Amino acid sequence: MPDPSTWDAPGQPWDSGATWDGVVNKPKAMNNTKAIIDFSGYTGPELGPVAHTIHDQMTANAATFTTPPVTMAALAALITTYDTTQAARASRATADVIAFNTARAALEDALGLLGNYVNNIAKGDAAKVEQSGFPSYVTGHPASTAAPAAPADLRLRPGDASGSIVARYKPDRPNNTNEAQTCTGDPNVEANWQTKGIFKGGKAVLDGLTPGVVVWVRVRTVGLKGVMGAWSDQAEIRVV
Repeated sequence: MPDPSTWDAPGQPWDSGATWDGVVNKPKAMNNTKAIIDFSGYTGPELGPVAHTIHDQMTANAATFTTPPVTMAALAALITTYDTTQAARASRATADVIAFNTARAALEDALGLLGNYVNNIAKGDAAKVEQSGFPSYVTGHPASTAAPAAPADLRLRPGDASGSIVARYKPDRPNNTNEAQTCTGDPNVEANWQTKGIFKGGKAVLDGLTPGVVVWVRVRTVGLKGVMGAWSDQAEIRVV
């Protein structure tokens, strides 16, 4: 029996990682998935779709998120006010700009509270964070705020319902959230592109499209603090 008062490897310093009697301590995995709680980096047009996705996902998974600090009814009202004031802000009138800034601050505060709540519930579980609809990141890895790479291999097919299409693509990051846009005009004109939604993972179902119309699609990944990635190559399909 070894003497428990001595090191198995004499001369090892205390911080060497050696343990008593040859037992090796295995470091615990430190990788956890966290919902982001700071939305200040999102532009006006980007924040709305993200908030809609969070509302829809948390509503659909109410059995997991039973006591949110902001009710989904209250969040829906904040989103509606945000969308309305964002549209009105185009007038550049001082009153409209102030109204938008006030609505944005209220929405960001609500999303921050909900993000902290999701993290308390999920405790690092990627599946639960994904259920919330929140953009996320993984701890234990460098928290890069660099723009994500463009998703690769964008492919389109008709959806199950008339007026819908399914887009599949390969994002560069794990636990990714992606913005999908469509265009029915000249895809080289930036103003022709419209955001259709924010989607988790490498699949987006785009509906509400007009059958018989040719639609262009592109996607990009949402990075930390609202830093948006590069757009994917464009793809086109005729809606059925």
